[in-house]
Amino acid sequence: MYRQLKRFGMVLLASLALMSFRLGPETGERDRLIYDVRGAFVAARPDVSPELMQSIHYQVANAINDTVRVRARPRVVLTIRLESYTKGSLLLGQRASVKAVVRAAAVQTGEVIAEAKFTVTAIGIDASSIERDLAFGVAERVISEFKLNRTAPSTLATALFPGSR
Repeated sequence: MYRQLKRFGMVLLASLALMSFRLGPETGERDRLIYDVRGAFVAARPDVSPELMQSIHYQVANAINDTVRVRARPRVVLTIRLESYTKGSLLLGQRASVKAVVRAAAVQTGEVIAEAKFTVTAIGIDASSIERDLAFGVAERVISEFKLNRTAPSTLATALFPGSR
């Protein structure tokens, strides 16, 4: 009995000690990493389809236009470079992957002040849907990294009442 009570006390003490830790960035750090994005450019090698580049640019540009910063932030321009683009066939369908490097350059000095590298992969049956998913994945990652607002998709209510957005 004494042994079980001692074990319970140790577990309770350990759980209280672990609950005191905080696993998140400080509020000052989170605010410091937000930029006022003024524009974005997509660049790639000739083997990347222009439709993929245009779709990424369109989605990111819409998110930039929908984002309003209340506080003054460092103004930046994004360069989204699609470095490696691979396509392959699977047993049922196709697979496409793209490695993207996003650089945020200061508007005033041109100095690169932030950089993100990531890879997006899409798997599907139709080649056009794979490219659409790939473009959505790259744009969504850029939008989330730079905390931009995503435009809500149209619904029946917003189509009937345009001022309800």
